[in-house]
Amino acid sequence: MLDLLLEEVWYPLFRDGPYTTGETFVYAAVFIFLAYYALHLFRKVNVKLDKHFYIGWTLWIVAMAIVRVLEDYSILTSRLFITPYIDFLFGGTALFLIVLFKHLDSKKIISFNHAWIASPFLLILPSVVFLPLRNFLGGAIVVVIVLFFFFALRFLKNTKKLKSFLSFENRTILLAHLMDASATYTAIAFFGAYEKHVLPSYLIGIFGPAIMFPLKIIVVGAVLYYLDSNSKDQYETKYIKLLVYSLGIGTGTRDLLQIMGYV
Repeated sequence: MLDLLLEEVWYPLFRDGPYTTGETFVYAAVFIFLAYYALHLFRKVNVKLDKHFYIGWTLWIVAMAIVRVLEDYSILTSRLFITPYIDFLFGGTALFLIVLFKHLDSKKIISFNHAWIASPFLLILPSVVFLPLRNFLGGAIVVVIVLFFFFALRFLKNTKKLKSFLSFENRTILLAHLMDASATYTAIAFFGAYEKHVLPSYLIGIFGPAIMFPLKIIVVGAVLYYLDSNSKDQYETKYIKLLVYSLGIGTGTRDLLQIMGYV
C-alpha cells in the first residue's frame, strides 16, 4: 500500500509527466476544497460574476498559461511554475487581489473592475516577449478549428430546440473547451505530442485525438444542461460555470501557446 501511494501520489508531485490516477484524485479533491472556499469568499466580498469579472479572470488565466509555457521551454525553471503549484500560486494571487481591490473599491480609492482587468497585464506584458512563437502554422490550425465551432454554435443557437441552451454564457464555455480540444487534437495529430490526463489519454489511445471533440461536447454540454435544469442558487450556478470555463480556457491557451513554440 505504501509503495502504491508513493508511485501514484508522492513521486508524481516531483516530476512533470503524465498524470497518475492517484495524482488525479488528489488534485480533484484539492480543487474542490479550494473552489468551495473561494465561493464563500466571493459571496463575502460581493463579487459580481459579470462580463468585467470574466474578462479579468480570463486575463489572469492567460497570464498563468504564459508563465506555464515559459517553464515548458525552460525559460523559467522553478517547480512553482508547473501543475499543481502554479495553480495554487496564481489562484492565491487572484483571490488576494480580489479581496484587496474590493476593499479599496469600498473606500472609493480605485474601481474594482478597472483594477481587476488591468492587473494581469503587469505580468502578461513583460512575459509575452519571451514566448518562443515560431510555429504559426500550428497556431493557425487551432484557430481555424475554433472558428469553425464558433460559427457552428452561433448557427445552432437559432434552432428552436437549442436556443435556450446555447446562451452566450454557455456558448462561451463550450467554445473554451472546444479550443482545448482543438489544441490537443492539433498537437497530437500533427506534432507528435501526448495527452497527460488519464481518461482522455485512454480514449485517445483507442479512438485517436479527434475523440476530444465529441468528448468535450458531451461532457461539458451535459454539465451545463444539468446546471441550467437544476439551478436553485443562481450565484452558485454562475460560479460553477466560471470554474468549468476556467478548466477549458486555461489548458486551451497553454496548449495553443505551447504548439506555437514547436520547432
